[in-house]
Amino acid sequence: MGRPKNIENMTQEERIVYWEKRREREAFARLETFNALSADQRQAVKDLYDKLDSVLDTVLYPENGGIKYVTAFELQELADANDTLRFNFNLDVRENG
Repeated sequence: MGRPKNIENMTQEERIVYWEKRREREAFARLETFNALSADQRQAVKDLYDKLDSVLDTVLYPENGGIKYVTAFELQELADANDTLRFNFNLDVRENG
């Protein structure tokens, strides 16, 4: 087995395969890191992501209503999810210095 080819010397097809494999390795590494979190931490991340995604979808896309259609309930859910994430990852600098 020879030395790996420099990306600059690869054909277009080789670069496509190289970057595809690299993306797969990086995605697997991110998944392993995420799975190393406790169940509560994973759930906190998922909840915050889902709520933030929903609010941003409403705010950023006029066909979904725009900023006027974000409810106080949605904002409270987002704030609650943020609090849960902060607690699970000790992110409150006021308490932790």
